[in-house]
Amino acid sequence: MRSRVARVIVRGLLAALFRVRHYGMLPPRGPLLVVANHQGWVDGFLLAASFPLSAEVRLLGDREGTGKVWWWRAVLRAVGMVITIERTSKTADRAAIAATVAALERGEVVIVFAEGRVSRVESALGPFERGVGYLALRSGAPVLPVWLSGTAELYLRKELATIAGTPRVVPKGVPTKEATLFLARVLHDDLARLEPSERAPEPAHKRMRWLTNLF
Repeated sequence: MRSRVARVIVRGLLAALFRVRHYGMLPPRGPLLVVANHQGWVDGFLLAASFPLSAEVRLLGDREGTGKVWWWRAVLRAVGMVITIERTSKTADRAAIAATVAALERGEVVIVFAEGRVSRVESALGPFERGVGYLALRSGAPVLPVWLSGTAELYLRKELATIAGTPRVVPKGVPTKEATLFLARVLHDDLARLEPSERAPEPAHKRMRWLTNLF
């Protein structure tokens, strides 16, 4: 309930600041592993708020990125949406993987930014870490690519869009290094194909550009 209330609030805030558009279908329930490009701080909020409220949504995020602002960290902890991963600790990695697989087994939606970094550049998609292939093979959950458009630079009334593709069925299998690397490349290409060929025209004056670096 806390998560759903938080997502309703975020929806309202995003609608007040930006022009949000959705293309393709975001399923009302899981299990579902979502892979998306990562261009700025708003990405996780935009995706989580975009799913139907019937879906239980979790975000897989590194501790440094989700915890650098104290009140942001407090909010995320309060709503219980984030599965934190400590990239410098193998033990914490295993805990995060176990928590992610458990969430998928419960029928939840887990969002993964598989590049492992924030590009801060529009339409820039780096290679995927093989961890996303590992999670898909371990869980056997379908993988949905969602392209996020317009989130690298933010200003008042900027058009932000989610572009959902077709879920890829991934049978549960042994997550060998070769298999996870191959699947990560396949999922990367699924997402890359969703990149829009045209961008919305930019206004002459961009109000509230400080939103870009809010976090």
